[in-house]
Amino acid sequence: MKICSDVDGVILNYIQGFIEFTKIEKIPYTHNPKLYGVIRNFPNNVEVRDQFHAGDYLRQLEFYDGSLEILNMLAGSHELHLVTALEPEQSQKRAENLKKLNYSSLQCVGDDLKQQIIIEQIQPDVMLEDRPELIEAFHRAGIKVIFPDWHPYTKGMERFATPFSLWQEIPDLLQNSA
Repeated sequence: MKICSDVDGVILNYIQGFIEFTKIEKIPYTHNPKLYGVIRNFPNNVEVRDQFHAGDYLRQLEFYDGSLEILNMLAGSHELHLVTALEPEQSQKRAENLKKLNYSSLQCVGDDLKQQIIIEQIQPDVMLEDRPELIEAFHRAGIKVIFPDWHPYTKGMERFATPFSLWQEIPDLLQNSA
């Protein structure tokens, strides 16, 4: 089976890493940072994102509980491809952050190319994704999608994909899709 997964928000806790960044850098904000668009809600969002990506913060993001163990187990018998919307110049930082994970390929493709590369090049049997518009797009392309239900912004995606609450559920969800 060919499995493809997004990284930030699915495997790695990007939101918590960003919150830690704002504390360390003393960057004030008035919105709830746990909501989707944590970076987009800043008046100078491009500058804040660039500052976050320029430092070592991407190298230090934590794995969600169970993601590393489950993905390494799956990589032992399936192709595991990782595709992230991070820009290609972030590839080294992302690879360093994922050095404990066994995967077939890792691509940092930027936001504009992610959907196209997954659908046209990788052509996975199953996609792990958290962005609602991509969940819908992959579903429309005939790809089975599994999404983390712990994000407020994934509510209602059950129409297009299968939710999971814990990484330990993934092997059974994949078995049921085979």
